[in-house]
Amino acid sequence: MVLDALELVSATVKLVPVRSLFTGAGDLPILECTTAKCRALISLQGAQVLSFCPTGEDDLLWLSPLESFEPGKAIRGGIPLCLPWFGVNRREPELPKHGFTRNQSWVLDNIAESADGSLEISFLFQPSEADLHIFPYFFSAQLTILLGSELTLSLSVRNNGDETMPLSFAMHSYFAVSGLSGLGLNGVEGAEYLDNCQQLERFTQDEALYFTGEIDRVYEGLSGQQCINDTQRNIVISGRGCDTVVVWNPGEALAKDMADVGPHFSEYVCVERGMAFADELQLAPGQQHLAVMTVAQAR
Repeated sequence: MVLDALELVSATVKLVPVRSLFTGAGDLPILECTTAKCRALISLQGAQVLSFCPTGEDDLLWLSPLESFEPGKAIRGGIPLCLPWFGVNRREPELPKHGFTRNQSWVLDNIAESADGSLEISFLFQPSEADLHIFPYFFSAQLTILLGSELTLSLSVRNNGDETMPLSFAMHSYFAVSGLSGLGLNGVEGAEYLDNCQQLERFTQDEALYFTGEIDRVYEGLSGQQCINDTQRNIVISGRGCDTVVVWNPGEALAKDMADVGPHFSEYVCVERGMAFADELQLAPGQQHLAVMTVAQAR
């Protein structure tokens, strides 16, 4: 049985009302945001959207029912921000995968409600002294989350230092699906991809992608939108400034060794947008990069 994300989170951590912020010992603060258009849950650790339900609809995002919400540990599900590098750090492979911002608290900067009932929430991040020891570049990041009938994430990263800064990132979205059998992904047809299940060998995607076994593919320089075709609904993912599309599901064999996934592997697929591999950026001093991703449901 798939637990409702609100039930799962409220049973484990303290919920924070959207217009006030407090923490208790050992708690992982969560914002609960309810509007006429949607309900959402956002963790202050990582500024991570954990749940997004358009009014009257099921959750578009998947959150592991096995998640422990341990402070400082990556949360399995929702939309983690992998930053300031994605995957294995190619310069220093011994560093943690996916950077360090998803495991740290972001500053809640602003909450604003618009006339149409949408809610805009902004978070800020700056690296600590400890972060600068492993990634010696002064940068800042801002994430603005727009909660309406659609979900939009606007991620801005600025190089505040005096040296060119390498930057790769991903909005590592976990989408809830009814199952993997017959599930298709459009918007990748005709594109080349790197297959991480075959030592990053390059192939061409001849048709829509179907999820059989482990899938771990990187599509570079891919514009346009992707569409997850599920039994009862479609989920459409579009973006700009995030031209790398990563598609991932561990499959049954690998999931058995993942304590926070296990038998639940067939409940989600990851369709991530970012800039990585050949799309990795080199930010000049003072340069800023903006990436915008929108997620919407279609019948």
